[in-house]
Amino acid sequence: MFVIKIAACAMIFIPSSIIGILISKKYSNRVENITSMINCLLILDTEIIHLSNPIDIAFKNVDERSDSKVSKIFLDTIINLNNNRNSNLHNAFKNILTMESSNYNFTKEDKEILLSLSKVMGVTDSDEQNKHFDTAIEQLKIQRKQAIIEAEKNEKLHKKLGVIFGLLIILILI
Repeated sequence: MFVIKIAACAMIFIPSSIIGILISKKYSNRVENITSMINCLLILDTEIIHLSNPIDIAFKNVDERSDSKVSKIFLDTIINLNNNRNSNLHNAFKNILTMESSNYNFTKEDKEILLSLSKVMGVTDSDEQNKHFDTAIEQLKIQRKQAIIEAEKNEKLHKKLGVIFGLLIILILI
């Protein structure tokens, strides 16, 4: 009987702790994804402004040159744009961010920064685009600082809540 109680307690405690850990990982993943997006935008800036590559080639090069999962957004955007010739870059980018938003943990503000950049990409001259890239990168750096603060605060909280919730259920059932 005692062994069954221990097994039942473990079956409650372990999943609740894992759930707390998984929820806390969202915060650190957001920091990593914003950092990766900043790096991707720096590559894209080089591709478009300095190398004068067309958007489709620049987006593909970002995916090839970056080893992060965030770079897939750029490849998917070009694929979406090529599959839907009636669309523009902004709409294709918006569609990909909407469809893939759960994979990257971007907040609404993060997405708005990226979407505002996508509106001017390939539309304005190189000096104007360079200013928009710089602005977007600076805004993402601010978002990253906020994400780091949130991660420090909330990661520990959710891990502890998972453990405490598991212990609470075990105490209630015993």
